[in-house]
Amino acid sequence: MRDKFRASRQSLSQTAFIGLMAAAIGAFFFLLGLVYFYVSPISLTMYSPKQPIPFSHKLHAGENKIPCQYCHSDARRSESAGVPGAQKCMNCHNTIKSESPEILKVAAAIEKGKPIEWIKVFVTPDHVWFSHKRHIKKDVACQTCHGKVETMEVVGRAVDHKMGFCLDCHREKGAPTDCWTCHT
Repeated sequence: MRDKFRASRQSLSQTAFIGLMAAAIGAFFFLLGLVYFYVSPISLTMYSPKQPIPFSHKLHAGENKIPCQYCHSDARRSESAGVPGAQKCMNCHNTIKSESPEILKVAAAIEKGKPIEWIKVFVTPDHVWFSHKRHIKKDVACQTCHGKVETMEVVGRAVDHKMGFCLDCHREKGAPTDCWTCHT
């Protein structure tokens, strides 16, 4: 009887140990997920990576008043705003500051037939569907979601694109708020 009790007690402590280990591992991955959610580039505001060629939105969109859709022309006809090709830059820079070292990098990219590898600043998670075209048709200003890019020397995320931000805007403008509007 005593051996049976001792065996069941040992079995219970092994079960408890396994349960505690499983809980500890689960807590670790939960905390890791929280850290990823709050620190990943998807949720960071003012994430502004160093680009391969410095580009001042303050100069181009601000001082020179070049409309967003001149460079990001895909925005009015597709989901993505797109990044302009080097040739778009050279539409002006064939004559303006054409000898600048940074403009020469753009010209070299065209000559080599290689795109400039810009680093994305705004990232939409895979489970979210967003159409720039639809928002432009509804006259939503680019600044609503991207902040005052025309005042930024280096573009960064001035707005945190979390679900609450989008829902607040949809409610304010009377846009649909059902899950399938944005989630695929």
